[in-house]
Amino acid sequence: MVHIAGPHRGIGVRHGHYLQKRGDRYRFRARLPAGIAPFALPGEIVVNLNTNSRPLAIKRARALRVALDPLLTNLALTLDRSEADRLVRGWIDRHAQEWEVNIAATGGLAYFTKAEGEVMGPAQSREMDDLMRVVGDMFVRPRLKATIQAALSGRCPDASQDLEPIVADAMEDIAPEIARDSPDGHFLARTIMRGLATLMDERAEAECGSLTPVPRYSAPRRSEKQATPLPSTPFLSRWPEFETAKRNDGRWKSDTASNAASSRKLFLALIGDKPASAVKRQDASEWRALLFRVPRLYDKARTWRDMSVREIIQAADAQDAEGGPSGKALARLKLATVDKHFGNLQEYWDWLHTNGHVPPGEKNPFEGFIQSKPKGRHARHERDAWPQEMVEKLFTSPVFSGCKNLQRRTVAGLTIYRDARFWVPLWGRLTGAREDEICSRVVGDIEFVAGIAVLRIRASKTVESPRDLPVPEALLRMGFLEHRYYGRDPQEPLFPELIPQGPGKRRSAAFSGWFTYYRMRTGSYKELVDFHSFRHNVSTDLQNMPGLNMGWADEITGHDSPIRASERQRYAKGVFMSHLKATLDRIDIGVELSHLDYFGPRGLAAPGAAEQRAGFVALAERDMQLKATRAARAKKARR
Repeated sequence: MVHIAGPHRGIGVRHGHYLQKRGDRYRFRARLPAGIAPFALPGEIVVNLNTNSRPLAIKRARALRVALDPLLTNLALTLDRSEADRLVRGWIDRHAQEWEVNIAATGGLAYFTKAEGEVMGPAQSREMDDLMRVVGDMFVRPRLKATIQAALSGRCPDASQDLEPIVADAMEDIAPEIARDSPDGHFLARTIMRGLATLMDERAEAECGSLTPVPRYSAPRRSEKQATPLPSTPFLSRWPEFETAKRNDGRWKSDTASNAASSRKLFLALIGDKPASAVKRQDASEWRALLFRVPRLYDKARTWRDMSVREIIQAADAQDAEGGPSGKALARLKLATVDKHFGNLQEYWDWLHTNGHVPPGEKNPFEGFIQSKPKGRHARHERDAWPQEMVEKLFTSPVFSGCKNLQRRTVAGLTIYRDARFWVPLWGRLTGAREDEICSRVVGDIEFVAGIAVLRIRASKTVESPRDLPVPEALLRMGFLEHRYYGRDPQEPLFPELIPQGPGKRRSAAFSGWFTYYRMRTGSYKELVDFHSFRHNVSTDLQNMPGLNMGWADEITGHDSPIRASERQRYAKGVFMSHLKATLDRIDIGVELSHLDYFGPRGLAAPGAAEQRAGFVALAERDMQLKATRAARAKKARR
């Protein structure tokens, strides 16, 4: 699968345009935006590109994307389907009422008024009315319905022009404030055409004596002075707009949006997509209680694949009641996970309220369930740091003491490979930098300030995170610059063997899964202790340094504080970096690492470093290919 973007890069773009190969031919797929869902179009457009040449397919797909983008982005609808149906239903009912009143007033004439019947006389008016009914049944109604069908299909533009007088009169009657050429106007016009066909069908039922006993809702005529009530739209129908807003303001990345979508999925599965005005606090309470009963990794178990979430909960409860195969109760969603789901729905409701999609007086039903948690420095003591014995276990394991080969990193051997799996844990324990802050850097992020090598961290987790982090002396002794900096293109990834993965296409995703596996295999794994926990070790080290300026500590860890800001302004940049470098170099992880020192020439690329990196990348690409093959086989087996 190839995502189509600019002329040189293959990354995702708006609405999801991408290229697929089916058999020996490529096809272009474009997912339609949620904003045009009311038009009842399919969820995606698929076009066969009629070529097996990838360059030619990409060229044709780009042409299609350019042609489609204006069509997919210029539809800003404010009128939803339920509101359009309400307006047209009222229009139908008014005409049906006038027709039935006329029949009653004329004594049974469907096509003539009382005055016209009196002019023609009883016998002639009855004969003409019967003739009109026959003509209507045989010719008028079928042809008009065929014209409506042709107009709705879009295959016959002339058909739309034939119906335009009726559509224009109806719009003037039911929604004079909506411009005919606006997206709402086009959408309402299509609904009116369907309504016209419905009106004819209902008249035919009445004439044949086949009446539906269920009364229809008759909407009142809407005037400009009347306030338009908020449409009773499904609660989660505006989630795509909410997600787009979160991405646009930088608060969500692709993987964050993907994870948040599971909150929407679980609410739909457990509560349903009722109207926003009908979502009450009782629903939120019920949802929270059910979430605590959802098994962890419920969507991964093969035995539950074809079951709804409620059925999975019932099956899990029954399995626990019977004792289960291992005698242990199934693990359920943790409090932190449940709170995260609640936080997503709470933010969504606030966004609906801000944008006028829920009544102004409605209180957020998801508020009050999540207890506020300490943040920043006050929260550090609530997280687990690495115990010293685990730190020693990790940094004396095969990756740092010698392993069998690149494929068997957990087995002791004689070779030390200085790849990302070697450098990233050292960076984490020596600096407290976040996993993604290290893995996503490029070579050009390393700069020299007053002779001090620093790593520029940008576009990180929070607005306080950007900072310049001096490279610790321990890493310099190990030859980090010689293996990863000198002789390389500034735009090249610092760790190219970490191939971007996951919804957010993060390089850290290629490291984190392996790091968990490696720690479990080498006995350096503990619940609630992960890579992020290195930050707490570093924070503790800094706090325990006698006489340390806490502004420097906050600069190293990326925590905001007035002291940090004032310390930045107090010194010249080079002087400030020398203080930070001296502070980082005082961190002692309690493990002897002198055997890792590099004794080659300094200031030059290490001999064979480029070839080693190429080998690391080749192995990573093979692993990715094998992973994709296994996933394809598993998918085929499920079918």
